[in-house]
Amino acid sequence: MTLLLDSALKSTIILLAAWLAVLALHRGSADVRHRIWLAAILAVAAMPLLMSIVPQALPPQVRIVTASQIASGPARASRIVHAFPWLFTMWAAGAMLVLAKFAAGMGRIALITRNAVSRDGVHYTEQVSTPLTWGFFKPVIVLPASAATWTEEQREIVMRHERAHIERHDWLWQTLSRIVTAVFWFHPFMWLATAELRRESELAVDDRVLSNGADPADYAAHLVSVAKQLVGTVPAESVAMVRTPALENRVRAILDKTRPRLRASWMARTAIVLITGGVIFPLMMLQAQEVHKIGEKGLTPPRVISKAEPHYTEEARDARIEGTVALRCVIDEAGIAENIEVVRSLDPGLDTNAVTAVTQWRFAPAMKDGKAVRVLATIEVNFHLL
Repeated sequence: MTLLLDSALKSTIILLAAWLAVLALHRGSADVRHRIWLAAILAVAAMPLLMSIVPQALPPQVRIVTASQIASGPARASRIVHAFPWLFTMWAAGAMLVLAKFAAGMGRIALITRNAVSRDGVHYTEQVSTPLTWGFFKPVIVLPASAATWTEEQREIVMRHERAHIERHDWLWQTLSRIVTAVFWFHPFMWLATAELRRESELAVDDRVLSNGADPADYAAHLVSVAKQLVGTVPAESVAMVRTPALENRVRAILDKTRPRLRASWMARTAIVLITGGVIFPLMMLQAQEVHKIGEKGLTPPRVISKAEPHYTEEARDARIEGTVALRCVIDEAGIAENIEVVRSLDPGLDTNAVTAVTQWRFAPAMKDGKAVRVLATIEVNFHLL
């Protein structure tokens, strides 16, 4: 949980930088703005992985071994619950709720497609009231049944729009964004980034359709016509042509002849990648610099001042399992173990109990130049039966 919260804090910097960049380019290409948001979201998705890798690049520097655990001893009385389990439970509940909603939406759109009438590779159904597309390996286009009354020109414009979404892989990027949002559901900037990614993708596709020769007035009129036929909610798990809340801004952008319609150049794409890396790298270096090594001049290693003994699970005791669980963690400036991971497993239940116990340990923190510092440690928790 500590890793997740630390990742969220650093992700705030990334998303804020993306937001400022998009504001600065508000009169520029929608495709460029979309790529900025996409790069930021991909960076947020990579943040926990990168932060977990950086400490592992340092060798274990402190070895702390617990006393033996006696299974026949009485269980301790209730302890004060550390904030970590409570926060994890709350995060997990929120993430599961967002993912469950996403899964239900995917099931809904899959069922709609399955029950639709297919003609010339396009699905028609009365269950949707706006054109949409979804899927990556086999993307499909779903049109409302009323599309049968459209003129050939109107239908061609819609098909250009939906094919542009498929060519840009917008469904893939928006789906990935929703998954990242499920992990960081507590972070308001992630919801903003997801909404902006969707909005900029529609503007970018509009620009592509217009740059291919569509008349702005006719195109805008058809969008308004489709919007008037909207009934119910549009499946959020699809890439829909029209969503009412963003329609006014889209029509205004379509009719604005001064707006650039060009796609992002290779120089712009390269710059976005380099700048994103330029934001991530210092954050990763900051992470690495926070963890010190034993042996550094003037560094005093941490020591245990209080600890909660782990206990056997009934299953492990019945199976007569004995041995050592090795944990790797960072002991922070307050003398609390964080970023705990199992590096040598003994038994799933005993591994969990070892981690739970160590979260309650308190250390005299490592000291350097008169200040408490973070240090990487290996903690061995022994389980022995008597």
